[in-house]
Amino acid sequence: MNITEDKMNFFEEWQAANPARSALYRWFADIFARELTSATLDEWQQNKAYDSIHKVFVSLGLEQYSNRVKAAIDNLQQFPKEHRAIELAADFAQIFLLSGDDSAPPYASYYLSSDKHLYGKPAAHMMRFLDSQQLSLHPEFREPNDHLSVYFIVTSLLINKTIEQQLDMLNTAQEQIDFLDSALLNWLPQFTAYCQKINVQTDIYPALAALVEQFVIEDRAALESIVS
Repeated sequence: MNITEDKMNFFEEWQAANPARSALYRWFADIFARELTSATLDEWQQNKAYDSIHKVFVSLGLEQYSNRVKAAIDNLQQFPKEHRAIELAADFAQIFLLSGDDSAPPYASYYLSSDKHLYGKPAAHMMRFLDSQQLSLHPEFREPNDHLSVYFIVTSLLINKTIEQQLDMLNTAQEQIDFLDSALLNWLPQFTAYCQKINVQTDIYPALAALVEQFVIEDRAALESIVS
């Protein structure tokens, strides 16, 4: 096989992986944007919907972190079925909606600003970035621009642009690395660490936070292997 064929095969593998990458970033965006519903819990528990997602994470070398999520889902059995969504809503509020050191606000400004005030420079940077990419948030999403889910959605959209426009692989991979480094990985580890310290009834959200951090780290490493 010659060098041209090697490059072509690598490009095809890259293009084949991108839809799954985009879908996973969007899945994480949905997870952290709002409380898990009873319907989602039923899919995860009764229809074993998470099992298929788990297989993907296993293939990415994230079995340890996904196993923790699976265990947390199984442990919901300790609560009566009609109370599970309520317990998770309480955990969501405890971790993400309260203020102060007893929570883990999902906003970049909280971790990157010395005063921990919201609507800081990261929110302004994201607004300018969205404008430059001609993107806008859904009108029903009433969170600041530097909410964690926004970064996941934007990453998903950047990947989709690669798929739709057949963009240059090296430049696109570097663009995504730069975005992850400058907009997400400079505060995501702090957010994850905060999540592990909060006293909540279930391990669902702390486990998901640990999983998504490792997913982003591994995804960035894969991008780095492309540009290097």
